[in-house]
Amino acid sequence: MDSRRKAESADVRAPQLSRRAVLAAGSAAPLVAGGTVAADTDPSVAICHRWLAIDAEQRRLQLEWGTLEGWLITKRNWYRLSPDQRAAIPEGARLAEIDARLDMLEVEGHALLKAMRPKPAKSIKAVVANLAVAARLIFVEDHPEAHGLITRAVRDLAAFSSGGK
Repeated sequence: MDSRRKAESADVRAPQLSRRAVLAAGSAAPLVAGGTVAADTDPSVAICHRWLAIDAEQRRLQLEWGTLEGWLITKRNWYRLSPDQRAAIPEGARLAEIDARLDMLEVEGHALLKAMRPKPAKSIKAVVANLAVAARLIFVEDHPEAHGLITRAVRDLAAFSSGGK
């Protein structure tokens, strides 16, 4: 997560998720097999579920990291401290823990994305799961139309597969 390290001299604030992004994520996640994966479900659904869980944890940790770093900058002059001084501050240790966890999640997330690519979907649930991942990969602020189409497709396909339409 190089962006965390490069932000040292910049105004560091946690990225604000738009209401639309939060609603889209909230509406898409439960539709991917209802939050649990049955043993007989297409394995690609389980891969997508794991990626979505990683994405949610990354976003939560990034917000915590940004808030904590902002506090350390304003209250502790964080970037003027030596590495030894930083290590002595409990909040600094938490920042390092978050950073390490984010690095692990990034590696796992990339491996899961790589595993998703070559496998064709074997069910509507797998298509919904793949589209839910795609909706998280496309930033709504950058591509609102594409993001909207994908999240709508997730909802529509989930409704078709559950017999709602």
